[in-house]
Amino acid sequence: MRLRTWPAVAAAAAALLAAQPAVAQAMVKFYADSGDSCRRGVTEGTLDWVEGPVIRPTVRVSGYLADEGVNSPCAQDGMLSRATFSAYNGTTLVDSEAYKADDQRIVLSFALSDPSGVTAINRVVVQVCRFSVTPIGISYCGRAAQYKAP
Repeated sequence: MRLRTWPAVAAAAAALLAAQPAVAQAMVKFYADSGDSCRRGVTEGTLDWVEGPVIRPTVRVSGYLADEGVNSPCAQDGMLSRATFSAYNGTTLVDSEAYKADDQRIVLSFALSDPSGVTAINRVVVQVCRFSVTPIGISYCGRAAQYKAP
């Protein structure tokens, strides 16, 4: 009788593994700029929502942040650009990352997720701000762009 139970156990295990829901994954393009006429600070790329029953709810961010575009008709202004990515569940901030670029283009590749690994992310807000590189100076931000989970 023992020999007959092993095939039944193996069949049950195979059925359970086959019944596991697939990992949900959806990609959304993002874009945000500093809001000035020269578009001195720009970030764009993709937000990749990854969720599943066993997988930590995550939004993978891939793209770039550029400060003082190469082909900009405007003169350099002694400021740097900072892109902030804020992940929310409803109105609750789940995670946030910020990156700076000064007269350069940097590659962005990181993930936003709840530190406890439990809370899902249903929207990401992206904003580019510009700051003076000296202690005295101005700062300003472009319009915040909001992206909802697909």
